[in-house]
Amino acid sequence: MVRQVLSLKGSDLKSHVVVEMQDVDNRDLVNMIGGNMVEVIVAHDVIGRLMIQCARAPGLAHVLENMMGFEGAEFYLKNWPDLEGQTFMDITCRFDEAIPIGIKTVDAEGKSEIVLNPPNNMVIKEGDEVMVLAEDDDSYDLNDGSYPVKASEPQKRSKADILSPEKMCAAALPPLRGVSLE
Repeated sequence: MVRQVLSLKGSDLKSHVVVEMQDVDNRDLVNMIGGNMVEVIVAHDVIGRLMIQCARAPGLAHVLENMMGFEGAEFYLKNWPDLEGQTFMDITCRFDEAIPIGIKTVDAEGKSEIVLNPPNNMVIKEGDEVMVLAEDDDSYDLNDGSYPVKASEPQKRSKADILSPEKMCAAALPPLRGVSLE
């Protein structure tokens, strides 16, 4: 994979490249060579982590299938000039048929970053894109922002709920480095 990334880097290609790798040990090398144009996914690492999360949270597999599959809601990024200068909290109710979940920012050097679940006070700047979860890219639009928002008390959790031990059984998983199951 390193040779392919070097080849693409040496060409006049001005595109975003996603590389799927099997060996997590090569990720840093490919990232170093590819720079901003390359994004690396180590499939077995991601799948292993998702399997553990699904084991810990019954029903999560169904949610992930709906988000990652071609049926149901999907992720969409779009620039909304009308939202510039507003905070993430301000825009949470600006879409009737979509849920804002993040902001894609671009710095002065052209490097982009997607911030999922940004702080409520994060301001949307010129060129930023809002990431939403929606049924389709044409199924949602901005509303006028007049939707009333109710303030709610955060739920309080006891220390026992937070620190309670977990028991799980994971079968047919490849060895996972750095992951301990208690």
